Amino acid sequence: MPRSIEISAPSQTIDSILERIEPVNGVVGLSRQKRASLSPPGDVLTIHATDDATRSLLAILTDLDASVDGTISLSEPTSLLSSKHQGLINKESNETIWDDMAFLLRRDTNLSSNYLILMTLAGAITAAGLWSDTLHLIVGSMIIAPAFEPLLRLPLGLITRAKELIPSGLISTGAGYLALAMGAAFATMILTLWESGAKPGLADQQWVDYWSSLSFSGVLISCFGAIAGPVIVTAQRSVMTVGVMITLALIPSMGIVGMGLAVGDLALASQGFMRWCVDAALVTTMSSMVFGLKKRFLHHRLHALS
Repeated sequence: MPRSIEISAPSQTIDSILERIEPVNGVVGLSRQKRASLSPPGDVLTIHATDDATRSLLAILTDLDASVDGTISLSEPTSLLSSKHQGLINKESNETIWDDMAFLLRRDTNLSSNYLILMTLAGAITAAGLWSDTLHLIVGSMIIAPAFEPLLRLPLGLITRAKELIPSGLISTGAGYLALAMGAAFATMILTLWESGAKPGLADQQWVDYWSSLSFSGVLISCFGAIAGPVIVTAQRSVMTVGVMITLALIPSMGIVGMGLAVGDLALASQGFMRWCVDAALVTTMSSMVFGLKKRFLHHRLHALS
């Protein structure tokens, strides 16, 4: 979709930007306010551009190091009308840009109290659903947990060479899923005390067995979900609202790890962890393939994200 880019920078930097963007096709609107920026001191340049033009413009801004002495802000207008450029605007898709994807992933999965609380609560609800063999509770936990995006930071950082996303993604993934397992373990201990002992045949529960075992159909469904997830993110749609997590075993399998540890069933915990590892590997591998193909055929900006 079209983007609005606002650049606050010294006057000489704005002059250089204007010289470079003149031949870029898809610049719909352009305005400059001299001495309008107080911090950093300088001018404000506002550009309205199509999605393809935005990628070219960001490459130019990266080449000029415009963010070193200035600031760059991107936004998505509700609508953009221009008779001269309406043909280009009408052909726009919902394909986003790397910077938008990185910002979205940072916003949703940076290590914060909200993120950890949601993961912990998702683990507790998963445990309750698996304990009682109640599917809708398990599905609810999958929707609550922001558990897909932290894994997505790893392949995005690798493909776009935004190295910062890799260690931060590993930290968010490790801390988030640890919180989920702890939430599941805590809920299991409460249920065990309430019902005076570990649930007989926990490993034989229908959904515990399904998400702690490996089957061709289960792994195939996870593979499809692992492909759908990065496609959805590149379209700037929320993973949580379209059900990608429901196709994956990430939440219940890690919940089973916590439950197994809580009741002392190490074999069950190991099986759950193995299933989680398979799904996590599918997500990172398939996401790398999707991002790699999109970079090759759709995204021509080869510079690393700033």
